[in-house]
Amino acid sequence: MKKTISLILCLLLIVSTGVISFDVFAAQADESYIKENMLYVHAVSDETETQSWHHWQHADAYIDYDEEDMEDLGLKEGEGLSEEKYFFMPSSTPKDSVVMLNTYSEDVTVNSTLIPAGGTALVSYTEGTPVTVEAGGEAHTVIFMRSSAEAAIYINNPDADGEGTDLFSYLSANKENDAKATGAIVDNEGNVDNTPIKKIKGRGNTTWDKEKKPFNVTYDSAVSIDGMQKTKKLSLLANYQDSALVRNRFLQDLSDAVGMPYASDSRFVDVYMNGVYLGSYQITQKVDIGKNNLVPEIDDDTHLNEDGTLKEEFPFICEVDASAKDGDYFIQTSSARCKLTLKGPEIDEGDPYHDEVLNIAKTKFDAMYNAVRLNSANMSELVDIDSLTKIYLINELGKNWDVGVSSLYFVYKQADDGSWKFFASPVWDYDNSLGNATGVKGDLRYMGVTDYEEPTGWWVMHKPGASRNNKASKYTILGWAARNSTIMEYAAKVWFEEFVPAMKTFNSKNIDSGELYSSDVYFDYLEGSAAMNYQMGWLMTTGDWICDHSTLRTGTFNSNTGVFTPAQKDTTYDITKFEDQYKYTIDWLNTRCAWLSAQFFENYTPTAPEVTYENAILGDADLNLAVNIKDATLIQKHAAVLLTLEGIAFDCADARTDSKVNVNDATAIQKFVAGFTVDYPIGEKLNN
Repeated sequence: MKKTISLILCLLLIVSTGVISFDVFAAQADESYIKENMLYVHAVSDETETQSWHHWQHADAYIDYDEEDMEDLGLKEGEGLSEEKYFFMPSSTPKDSVVMLNTYSEDVTVNSTLIPAGGTALVSYTEGTPVTVEAGGEAHTVIFMRSSAEAAIYINNPDADGEGTDLFSYLSANKENDAKATGAIVDNEGNVDNTPIKKIKGRGNTTWDKEKKPFNVTYDSAVSIDGMQKTKKLSLLANYQDSALVRNRFLQDLSDAVGMPYASDSRFVDVYMNGVYLGSYQITQKVDIGKNNLVPEIDDDTHLNEDGTLKEEFPFICEVDASAKDGDYFIQTSSARCKLTLKGPEIDEGDPYHDEVLNIAKTKFDAMYNAVRLNSANMSELVDIDSLTKIYLINELGKNWDVGVSSLYFVYKQADDGSWKFFASPVWDYDNSLGNATGVKGDLRYMGVTDYEEPTGWWVMHKPGASRNNKASKYTILGWAARNSTIMEYAAKVWFEEFVPAMKTFNSKNIDSGELYSSDVYFDYLEGSAAMNYQMGWLMTTGDWICDHSTLRTGTFNSNTGVFTPAQKDTTYDITKFEDQYKYTIDWLNTRCAWLSAQFFENYTPTAPEVTYENAILGDADLNLAVNIKDATLIQKHAAVLLTLEGIAFDCADARTDSKVNVNDATAIQKFVAGFTVDYPIGEKLNN
């Protein structure tokens, strides 16, 4: 049975040469995650930093394949299991050399560098080039891989249950198991934070049943990871079903870029547990209440007055959650016909005002639901229209399978004007979006949706809120939002004035600051991390749930004509490569944006800029400082006496500069928009 080595104890034995001795395996041995007869590499050059070592491993270290795993990952039995050993190194390690620890009882030579038994040495390496290492009487083929992620998370506890069970095994046995841990947060510049972990436990529903486990982590005090907002409670998202690894991050960051409240900040990280690399993860602010957490206005007693009585109004956060059950602060609504989980304040059955608080949340949510369903005159008094519209657009853009039925959060709080209402946020759980999920075919037939996987077609309005056998089926809160004329009119404005500019940022280059980065920056952070993640076996190509990402019919939007044009032929992708998995996701996203722009175009009335005779443009009948097909339409309505253009609008509409506004001007603008040469200075300053 292998012994563990007390790294903390042995660090006291540093000799004057700087070599760490591991000759003594003493009484404190059980306290360390460092094992005997291993080669380790260090995340940073400072060898006295004790928590960020990890050892070599086979690529199948934690993959115990069963039939479902094999099917999900697109593997055949016997494939995908490595004979080689890998060092999966974080981005903080130098590109050509790394500090290596030898816990064998004999010297080991790696790339011509001798590492003494129980000691360390600086070893040069070439990424991806196999080397042969003799250790423990065996020849080992070793390959070095280096990540590009923003940070690495080390989590260490070799005795999680007090009976010698390592942390991963203990947590994996039951999602409710939790433990303390030591560890290190290491950013890509080698800065280290050793804040202890107060609690780590499993999280998630579908992904928890997979080998790549997701976790919730609570640190002893607030931490910042690569510039993230300081927080104590974080979620490690495995993104198991998303081989592009970017869907959750992009839609969370997009929500931030368009001004949604409580946008969860996140980073791409590599995760190591007790010296074992687990894969590429996304660490993100957990949806939780209290100081130094995502929703700081709410804690477990904000519903109470100082004398312990119940407040007339108080903030709370609830989640629409189809899997909610008794014991989860569960609420069954009446009108909305959905299940809610009260996420805060967390009050247990038997606590003062438990029933009253749940009933208040239920009553207020039902009232909001009915106002949206009926487009009531008082709707804006019950829900923040801006955030509700934006969370609708996030879900419509992503064609999120779970839209309206789970992971949909609402914060009830006091608005800036002093009124109390619901705010639809934060956004959460979007791995089954942006062309990733196939959907349940029976449900899709019931909804009348045949193009769910495609980047075209409406989606949110079709998602029902009851089973197909329920004749009194109700739509979800977002399903009704998609049918609400007030919200959809506002959606066109928000789409073009906030979402489209954000997408321009995303599709630009080298933007690595602000709420939303450019696509190439996300790719650069992910490329090396994804390569290691794929080598571990976490590449999901197709299956019962994941779409076939090998082909896509893309499309473009013409902002002058308002027309969506599909490509003449499909684009093909090599789904075994991260680059193509990522490109498919971005192409799907941009095609979806193009299609939605075409749908919103007709109902979009731009916020009127200040137009004077100094900046007015010939042909710009609607005075938005641009000439497009809408100007021709407006002139046609003037000619048909459906409306009257006057003043500067009339002069701009006089495209043929003959002091008349009629269908001839509309025709001239149509030709200009279509790219034909015209004999008039359309598009130029009016006073030129």
